[in-house]
Amino acid sequence: MQNIKTSGWSGRLVPINIHEKIVGGFRAYQKISDFNGPIDLAIIVIPAPLVVAEVKSCALLGIKNIVIISAGFGEMSEAGKQAEVEIKEVAHKYKVNILGPNCLGFINSKVNLNATFANFSPDQKIARRHNIAFLSQSGAIGSAVLDWSANKNIGFSYFVSLGNKAILDENDFLEYLLKDKQTELVVVYLEEIKNGERFMNLVSRLARLKPVAILKAGQTKTGARAALSHTGSMAGETAALLAGLKRAGAIILEDMTELFNLMRLIKKPLRRHNSDLYIISNAGGPLVLTIDEAAKSNLAVTGYMDLLGDAQSPKYQLAIKEALIKKKVDNLLVLLTPQSGTDVEKIAEVIGSFSKKYPQKLICTSFIGGPAISAGKKILAKCLIPNFDYPEEAVRVLAHYLNHQKRVADLRIYPAPKTQKKFVARQETLDYLESLELLKKYKIPVARAIRIKNNLSAVKYPTIVKIVGPELIHKTEAGAVFKAENKEELKKIISNNKLLANPKNYAIAQEKITDALELIVGFKRDAAFGPIIIVGQGGIYTEVFKDLSLEVNDLDERRALAMIRSLKIYPIIKGVRGQAGYDINSLVKVILGVAKLAKANPQIRELDINPLFLKKKGALAADGRAVI
Repeated sequence: MQNIKTSGWSGRLVPINIHEKIVGGFRAYQKISDFNGPIDLAIIVIPAPLVVAEVKSCALLGIKNIVIISAGFGEMSEAGKQAEVEIKEVAHKYKVNILGPNCLGFINSKVNLNATFANFSPDQKIARRHNIAFLSQSGAIGSAVLDWSANKNIGFSYFVSLGNKAILDENDFLEYLLKDKQTELVVVYLEEIKNGERFMNLVSRLARLKPVAILKAGQTKTGARAALSHTGSMAGETAALLAGLKRAGAIILEDMTELFNLMRLIKKPLRRHNSDLYIISNAGGPLVLTIDEAAKSNLAVTGYMDLLGDAQSPKYQLAIKEALIKKKVDNLLVLLTPQSGTDVEKIAEVIGSFSKKYPQKLICTSFIGGPAISAGKKILAKCLIPNFDYPEEAVRVLAHYLNHQKRVADLRIYPAPKTQKKFVARQETLDYLESLELLKKYKIPVARAIRIKNNLSAVKYPTIVKIVGPELIHKTEAGAVFKAENKEELKKIISNNKLLANPKNYAIAQEKITDALELIVGFKRDAAFGPIIIVGQGGIYTEVFKDLSLEVNDLDERRALAMIRSLKIYPIIKGVRGQAGYDINSLVKVILGVAKLAKANPQIRELDINPLFLKKKGALAADGRAVI
């Protein structure tokens, strides 16, 4: 209540309290139904066991917006989980928007409303406008961000603590931000993504208007369900998440430092025509380290100037002027170390004046040091110049932003998701030959294979013999793959094989393929992001080298080709040291075929083709495994 009162909000506050008649100077009511008047928003801050009853009271009175600050729900106990289920039922029945439970609240700077219990007072006098929307699933991280932003000329258009996301989740607020012109950067901290396909649709739409940065926790967790195939083990939760965020066009943040630094950087919406970086420094060591970091971060450096240690403000002024008059210099990073004679404050003033003169260019700094540069840093802050303590931090965040600007030019909106049929949780591996027939249906060429019964004369030699069955996942490791040069060898293999004692197993003969590259192509259906397509180096060393590329399944030829080009094995595929390359067009067709198969068969959870033999002309699937 104190935060709402002091934030400048002009609306009426109505306290509900069973004991007090006056709360915070306002008349209090014992029950919400005792108040006779319209209520736009109810904020519930009472013990968890009492919350469900109050939500029902609000819903019956026609209140459509509720924030539940109270904790003690699904995050705490089985009783809490059940209470959360009841809250959801009420919300759906009466069409109520609910933020939380177990959340910090929200801030809306547009109407000067701080409806949180964070120790934070929005600065209405900051020079920089409130242009950052911050969504956080963690209240603790949210309060840390609010505290960090104080006195940094950083303003939030909206701050939303999502909590348990019983009704409203990140997607609801992302959809709202599509129409909000005040917000110029969206930053999101998440611990889970509920509906990944809707998320990709919204973020890809937003990213074309303003940068969207995501910091996702739990990226090192092992999936709860064991993978049943090579594809399943390598397209796990983290890999699927990264593929989904990449497809959405999000800036993927690695840690809290990058999150803070990005908010420091974005002071206005700058669409970069040139994503290269120009660097000016008065010290050779930091300059070299900065160029090295740019190379590691895949950020192109278009030029640099080393002004040497005796550089003072006139030399900085001349160098900056010389750089900024060039059309190709859109992004400038100025480094400074305090050396003998360095007039730090005047240099900061020079940089500030250029920032005002060239508002369409991105100028940032890294003043490196302690007390000697503190006054200069204050001048930079007043001029809204993003300053970073270390040049490596500046480069990393610039790489995120500038490379995002480059990518967003070609970003296609991810299609809005359609409701898909739900399946009973069970596990079944499709028959080996049925899997191959399924591949053929989607125009994926398959190596000729026949089931061995009493038809040994139909087999062409030499041949590859495989014992196949639902439990033989990795055939080589199980000792289920052989080579037969003639009928006698084939008979010997079949008659002596213990694996064939299992009635579910049987033998097949498959043509021997030579002079081909072994690859893997497949998909795993992620609970949040749908089918994740994978291509990479195949064969028995697939999981050793893990040379892989992953994408969500709305593929076209351009993106399928980009997947192939990102592989370490790509130079071999293309042709290296005078050797002829392999048939890349056929590989593209296989990848697109797998994507179509995944889309058309929602009952298939995992599929991999390993090996896919890529030849100089054509490609052949030698093994297919589908898990329903």
